[in-house]
Amino acid sequence: MGFIGFSFFCVYFLSLTIVLSTLNFFSVHPSAGYHDKPSLSAWPSHIVPLGQHMELQCDSPSDYYTFTLYKELGNPIPPIQGSPYQKKFVFGPVTTEHAGTYRCYGLNYHYAIKISANSDPVKIIISGIYKKPFLLALPTPLVNLGEKVTLECRSEIMFDTFILTSHKTGTIKGSFKLSAEHCHGGSQANFSIGPVTSDDAGTYTCYGSFNHSPYEWSESSDPIDIKITGKSMSPLGRREERNTLIFQLKIFYKRHGT
Repeated sequence: MGFIGFSFFCVYFLSLTIVLSTLNFFSVHPSAGYHDKPSLSAWPSHIVPLGQHMELQCDSPSDYYTFTLYKELGNPIPPIQGSPYQKKFVFGPVTTEHAGTYRCYGLNYHYAIKISANSDPVKIIISGIYKKPFLLALPTPLVNLGEKVTLECRSEIMFDTFILTSHKTGTIKGSFKLSAEHCHGGSQANFSIGPVTSDDAGTYTCYGSFNHSPYEWSESSDPIDIKITGKSMSPLGRREERNTLIFQLKIFYKRHGT
């Protein structure tokens, strides 16, 4: 009797499956990672001043995607303006809770089933948490082609790390980190650039941070414009640059009372 009951159940289940399939109740969905992974970008920058707004945009060549955004390590996402399933995710005014590493993935438009791989990570940095450091170009911000320049970032705060960022046409081109040296009641790091090429010309700023909160940075330093020249420098030009450096140092020592 048990065998007959089992056979009846199997036949009934098979018949039910065929009927539901005929009615298009079941649909075949590609597994996660079947399609190309989407791209995730931050606008206007991945470095966001405290209290400002930011936008994370997830995009894919497949126009039938909607997307889900998440933070790594299971950290909760602060409130989003709009739907949780969309392409653009607007945050703000930002706080330290918005700092962290984000990814997104694509969903089937009709069934909200994951059908793409995870995007590459985007690290969101919240700046303006601490007082800005001071940035100097040594010996001068006007550098001969093939020579070297040192960008010294210093602060009265005992930072663990300094970050130097380079900008071209208002966009961050790159960033470099150095461990801070503690000296004279403060901290500093010397970023050596060179032998320089025309690609090294641009605007530079620096930030300070602590190891225990690497996504929370200080306010940006005042910018320095590095200019590259291919000509030999005249004695008058060197004198003008030396005066500029002395002026920069006077400003720094006046601000920090040393």
